[in-house]
Amino acid sequence: MKYILLIGCGHMGGSLMLGWSNSKNYNISVIDKKKYAILKKTNRNKNIKLFRSINDINNLKSFDYIIFATRPLELTNVFKDLKNAKFNKKTIAISVIAGKKTEIFKKNLFNINKIVRVMPNMPALIGEGIHCIYTNKSINKKEIKEIDKLFSLSGKTLFFNSEAFIDKATAVSGSGPGFIFQLIDIMEKSAINLGFSKSTAKILINETIRGSLNLLNSNNISAEKMVETVATRGGTTEAGIKKMKINKVDKIFNQVFKAAYTRAKQQGKGK
Repeated sequence: MKYILLIGCGHMGGSLMLGWSNSKNYNISVIDKKKYAILKKTNRNKNIKLFRSINDINNLKSFDYIIFATRPLELTNVFKDLKNAKFNKKTIAISVIAGKKTEIFKKNLFNINKIVRVMPNMPALIGEGIHCIYTNKSINKKEIKEIDKLFSLSGKTLFFNSEAFIDKATAVSGSGPGFIFQLIDIMEKSAINLGFSKSTAKILINETIRGSLNLLNSNNISAEKMVETVATRGGTTEAGIKKMKINKVDKIFNQVFKAAYTRAKQQGKGK
């Protein structure tokens, strides 16, 4: 049995908590002052214990993992609350907070040297997330396997040797669902402009995207090659793709990812 202390239970923290709570291998304690009352009413899982404050927990040394899942701006206050907290030297601190680097946690957490940074994404809510992970040098191979097991409960894992890639992953996979939802919304509205009803447009776009992705994953062919296959000369797809090239959609997405990446780096600055 592994013992987890989850600090912050928003969308991401909550989705990870649900994945862990379905396993008998984890005992979870949650600190979220704002959501304490709501969680208290809705939680019926014996593996989950709820607390308003770090001061309400008697034995902090019992935790194997301390998961930080607050908003970036709230982290300073969390560190203040943990200023005198004494954890087990074997305890692993794991951050799923966008932008915040491992060095910030090493600087602010008393006697914790094992630090991991994870960038999950929203599909973790349904167990289909992608978790980009960086571990500092204090994490051994056995612990890496345990961390992989921990996050595999809510999706796939991808480990990086350089922390710099976590900010980049934040822009691509972390923010990616939002960009995809925006694109789907644009496509649905464009279909409506052609005369389809809202409900029909939703079905057409959602199923087209779902089927296309499944088709792409079923073939050992790149997306670029699939474009060449589907866009026959003189056809309707080619006509549409020409418009995409004229309007430089590729450059727009480069700018989208760069903007998100820049913001991720900005969030990492500070104490």
